Amino acid sequence: MRKNSRIITLAVAAAVMMAVTACGSKDKTETTASTEATTEAVTTTAAAETSLSEAESTEAEDQTEEEETDEAEEAAEETTASASGEIGSDGVFQAANGKFEIKVPAGWTIDEGSDDEYVTFLSANGEDMLEIMTISGSSADSVREIYPDTAEEYKNMVSRGDGMEILSYDVNTKEDGSQTFQYSMKYTNPSDGIHYLAESGTYDAAKQTYSCATGTVMSTDEAVAKQIEEAVKSFKIK
Repeated sequence: MRKNSRIITLAVAAAVMMAVTACGSKDKTETTASTEATTEAVTTTAAAETSLSEAESTEAEDQTEEEETDEAEEAAEETTASASGEIGSDGVFQAANGKFEIKVPAGWTIDEGSDDEYVTFLSANGEDMLEIMTISGSSADSVREIYPDTAEEYKNMVSRGDGMEILSYDVNTKEDGSQTFQYSMKYTNPSDGIHYLAESGTYDAAKQTYSCATGTVMSTDEAVAKQIEEAVKSFKIK
């Protein structure tokens, strides 16, 4: 009887263990499924957020590139046109005040400090310069340079630098003191790096006006000096 009772007890215990084990497996399965579902949801959300972030980043980059392009275009417009005048498609600069025009070397731009009386053009590398001066009134007499009739006389008057050589010189002086002048020279000046200069202009004594185009070259390229010479020769007073 005791033996049978023990067998029954063991059978009941085994049944209970099986039930517990079955419940444990079920709970574990449900927990695993729940975890997998949660992980999948988190992954999906993260992917969506990443896609949104990438889209926003791309949009921001596109906007930045567009703004930079607009700024570059505006800068280009500002360097070929200013309150002092504008460089046309033919390379000719027309002064806003209508006083003069000049053919500017290709690729050169207007310096932002230019105004009605002083206009400066700069080469792409910034080493070479073309300056225009148009002065009226009593100031014209004080700022102008008075040129002698011959190149030899002028060479004895000025000293631009070592080995100064006047390449061309043409000056016409009227009885009232009015002058037209055009000359070019080369020299060596370590202090400022300039080694070529060309100038062209007029002084009208009756109207008290002085207009001058001066080109200075630091570049070693001889073609630049040629461009400067052609530019000052194209300087035309209206």
